[in-house]
Amino acid sequence: MKHLFYLILTLLFISCNSASNISEHEAICHISGDGFNVRDVRICLIRTDMRNGDDYQEIKVRKGRFESDVVLDTNQVYEICVPDPEYGYAAYKTLAFFYSKDGVQFGIDSAIDGQRITLTNPSGDNYKYYDYKNRRDSLYMDRYTKLMEQQDSLNNIGEMYDPVWLEMCNMQNNEHLPQSVRDSITIEVNSLAMSNTNRTPAGQLWLQEWNKYRSDKQDYDYNYLSSIKHDNVGLLIIMDNIRISKSRNKDISKWLNIYEDNYKLVNPSNKIHSLISLERDAAAMVEGIPYIDFSLPDKFGKAQTLSELINGKIAVIELWASWCKSCRVNAKSFIPLYEQYKNRGFEIVGISREYKDIHKWLNVLEVDQYPWPNMVAMEENHHIWAQYGIPNMAGRTVLVSRDGVVIKIDPTVADVEKYLTDNK
Repeated sequence: MKHLFYLILTLLFISCNSASNISEHEAICHISGDGFNVRDVRICLIRTDMRNGDDYQEIKVRKGRFESDVVLDTNQVYEICVPDPEYGYAAYKTLAFFYSKDGVQFGIDSAIDGQRITLTNPSGDNYKYYDYKNRRDSLYMDRYTKLMEQQDSLNNIGEMYDPVWLEMCNMQNNEHLPQSVRDSITIEVNSLAMSNTNRTPAGQLWLQEWNKYRSDKQDYDYNYLSSIKHDNVGLLIIMDNIRISKSRNKDISKWLNIYEDNYKLVNPSNKIHSLISLERDAAAMVEGIPYIDFSLPDKFGKAQTLSELINGKIAVIELWASWCKSCRVNAKSFIPLYEQYKNRGFEIVGISREYKDIHKWLNVLEVDQYPWPNMVAMEENHHIWAQYGIPNMAGRTVLVSRDGVVIKIDPTVADVEKYLTDNK
């Protein structure tokens, strides 16, 4: 009996001690799931790059099931991140969710575009968010299904993409071709894809219908935001639509405006506020404004200041990353131009976005042999990518005039060469 008494006291002490480590806005949430054919899932704050960072909680999966009590901040929005076997577990499927005192249960459902993560017991904010999404999606499901069927049909008969472009896609991975040729092909492939000129006339018509479908859903969201209580659900809907608009190269000002008018004071500690702030800063990076200066270490650890490197010169600021293949290809394409003009008032400065350590970056510098100064920014400590308009990406090229004005964003080599010859 005495041993049992001490055991109970010990358990109470552990329980109280554990509870004392939970802050005012934190609570234990029971997370569970069934039907997951992976080794583990991860819980992280929404839009966290947990692939390269450490800011996540991992839950092991056994025989398709997982279950754990996780401490969550009740003011935040989270994501479950599930490795995707279709992409060799290097990519993740995600689903946003909120803390719930009833716990959060996840499942897997089949859909027209593949398997999806679902919530099997939505309550509280989870019910509100997914009830809105289900109501909205049901209104547009017939259009979505028709578009997916049309896409499959066009792909099956080879009428979605230009056959020449598809052949170029294959050639860029042909190891029998010289790397310089493959790099040139990759630049052309990306350029055609970005401008949507990689599609056939039928593919272009399909894309127009797809964009109209997405615009109509965004109009629904905008009207919905004006009819609900201003809370975390609305914040997430605004963030979702900013992301969608940016992916379509659309103006995000109306989403920023509704945020400023109604949501900027909602749960001030919510991480979404900082994400929207970064997007606001990113939207301000346009041609015709002064470039943004900063100081970062070079490969020797010595601090270098951008303005000191490019002062009085026509310059290209090259934002890249060692893990971004297309960034490296784009950067290498500027080497011949740099060698031609480097002693004629032209400079290129590379800034790499790295995670955890610089070993891979140093390796790539050795392999790619960039002849210009290079600096490194660890993770997003300096918010440089956000300030230059690409908070969630790796690559950007910025052409700057001698007096420090942004002339062109993401210019080609030909664009920069023309500017150099026009401004000798």
